[in-house]
Amino acid sequence: MKAVIIIFIFITLCLISGQVLCFSVFGCTGGSLMFKCMISNQRETDDQHKVKYFCRDRGCKMGISTDVQSQWVYNGRFALYDDENSRFFTVFIRNINREDYGEYTCGNNQTWNHYVTLVVSKGSRCGKSAIRDGYLGQKTITFRCEYDEKFKTHTKVFYRLNEDPVHVLKSSRSSQSSEEKFSLSDSHKDHFTVTIRDISAADGGVYLCGVERDESHQSSTHITFIKEIQLNVYGQTSVQVQAYSSKSVFITCKFPQEFKGNKKFIQKDSSQKIFVEEQNQWVHHDKLHMYDDSSEGRLKVFISDLTAADEATYRCGVNIPDHDLFTEITLTVNQVDHFPALSKASAIIGESVKLTCNFPEKHDETFTHICKENKEKICESISSSEKKRFEFSAGPAGVFTVSISNVSVRDAGVYWCGAETRDTHLTSVSLTNQHQLTPTMVGREGDSSEIKCPYDENHSTEIKHLCKGKCFTPDAQHIIRSDEAHVNNPKISVKNETELNLFTVTLSDLRAEDAGIYWCAVKEEFNLPIELMIVLKDALFTHEASVGGSVSISCKNVRTQTQRLFCRGDQPNICVRDGVRVSSDTRTSGRFSLTDETSAGVFTVNISNLTEEDSGKYWCAEETSGSFVFTEVHLHVTQETTTSQDEGESVSSVIVAVSVGLILLAVCLVLMLLKIKYSCKHEIVSSCGSTPVQLPTIPSDELLYTSVSFQKHEESLSEASVSVSNEEIHSDYTTVIYHIMPD
Repeated sequence: MKAVIIIFIFITLCLISGQVLCFSVFGCTGGSLMFKCMISNQRETDDQHKVKYFCRDRGCKMGISTDVQSQWVYNGRFALYDDENSRFFTVFIRNINREDYGEYTCGNNQTWNHYVTLVVSKGSRCGKSAIRDGYLGQKTITFRCEYDEKFKTHTKVFYRLNEDPVHVLKSSRSSQSSEEKFSLSDSHKDHFTVTIRDISAADGGVYLCGVERDESHQSSTHITFIKEIQLNVYGQTSVQVQAYSSKSVFITCKFPQEFKGNKKFIQKDSSQKIFVEEQNQWVHHDKLHMYDDSSEGRLKVFISDLTAADEATYRCGVNIPDHDLFTEITLTVNQVDHFPALSKASAIIGESVKLTCNFPEKHDETFTHICKENKEKICESISSSEKKRFEFSAGPAGVFTVSISNVSVRDAGVYWCGAETRDTHLTSVSLTNQHQLTPTMVGREGDSSEIKCPYDENHSTEIKHLCKGKCFTPDAQHIIRSDEAHVNNPKISVKNETELNLFTVTLSDLRAEDAGIYWCAVKEEFNLPIELMIVLKDALFTHEASVGGSVSISCKNVRTQTQRLFCRGDQPNICVRDGVRVSSDTRTSGRFSLTDETSAGVFTVNISNLTEEDSGKYWCAEETSGSFVFTEVHLHVTQETTTSQDEGESVSSVIVAVSVGLILLAVCLVLMLLKIKYSCKHEIVSSCGSTPVQLPTIPSDELLYTSVSFQKHEESLSEASVSVSNEEIHSDYTTVIYHIMPD
């Protein structure tokens, strides 16, 4: 409604202006449109050399502008051609959609402009597209272009897209001749046809069917293109294909639909042609596997285990009257060492799994690819209904991953991934990585586990088998058949749900010996593996350790002659695939080591120099012929913050402090004593020269008097002695006279 109001306002303004400043053009969803924007007659010819534009907004975010003349300029779906010798420029819009509906302006950037209303409609015969196949030397090919009845009197046109957006080839107004390269015939009812003669490689490309329109005085003459046709021309073309030693390559050759019933062939170098005698089934010839797909007119070729001898020039062709139509393939087999051999992967049913694939650098411009081997060991593309569960993601240089979600038993098998290269007439896939995927179940000792075996509808009446080991082989252990009762083994029960195409076997009271790979089978045609892993009951071990320390974990051996391993992961299958830390094959790995204690029936894993990151869930695992038994281990690594350590550190600190204090006190006392001694010595010397020192001036009642005399030569002062008379005792007053006698 809003768009209608805007258009009404623009038309009103155009009428008020009194000049032809506005016009309308009409397109249809999915189609294309071409019209001319005329330079105003009132303007000077200098306007021809200014910037021209066709825009929806002031910033021209939707539209196009250019000052280039005499060549097409592109901006996404928009193209503009400014003819310097004409008083107009041409605008072309491809793949119109409903959002293009609205008001635009065309003009130059200074002096003039026109308002353009682009009306987008949806017609039953408008905006169609088609793909047609032709071949070199073909005499004629005819295109049919349908139009609505309202266009039956309009001029019809046939254009071609090439280096320039459009080039007129034929118009219904021009004379027609059966000898011309292009001829157009109009039914004047609902369609017109165009015939191209003597097809050559140059005729390949995109063509447009259109009608000229001039529906009112406010509508400029323009062309509404109602159909787009892609013409592929097949011929003796040559294509390079890169492949890798010991790997595989898958090649698909395309041919015109009219030859889908003709015999296809492969020819290596100048040897004899190898014709595919049967359609819609794989035909084997030496290393070549060929499939003639009659529904699509394609020949599929699969070559495995490539060697240098497979490097050659091949012709992939179809036999037609008078001559052959083929594509020449130059196959190069490269020697590489960095592509891994078969990798084994497991995934818990209902969860997802990631497969890692190599992507050679020389294939950077191509596409990632994954396929699955069929019973003939031919790798076929994943069905369209299953593709949504396969997700590709880029990794480091030369690597990508494929994630398969919601894994089921049907996903079991061998997958190949690699690089896909697409050409007009041929698609090739260079396969680099092979993965063996086995869906996995985890059961706990003493519990029950259901093994669900799907089968194809055409096997609903056949007997279903469950085996431990691949069914119908000498080493297979028969478990049960769909036509057997479970009375012979009360631990096993079976249920066949034909409406669901599902055969279910329940194993009860699980034991370690139940671990292994089971196979669901119908005859020898349908054989799917599923792995059952057993986790021992009541065998959970929890270990506490400190950062920087070490821990020893003892794992019990429940079976003899097994490979032992210690791994980390939330699930046992992930642990075995990605988290192995140490095993009986690799007994030491960094901080992890494994030792066997056969007499004690255990193996011990030691982890040194622990960190907090080592905390988590680990598994002690035993493996015998692909069957695994697990014991769950939890490890908690924490910082060492014990009370005794803190008290020890506190006592040590006190001892150090007290020791330092005592030392300082002792030093102070020594210094004080030395000072006192020094002071006393100097006081005596200064006070006792030749003058007696009077001590108390108030004598006691029983006053006694004592004299002490020192006499010694100067050179022997250190040997001075004091003599006291026995008679002079109880003295309260004392006189000390110190003389140094000269020599």
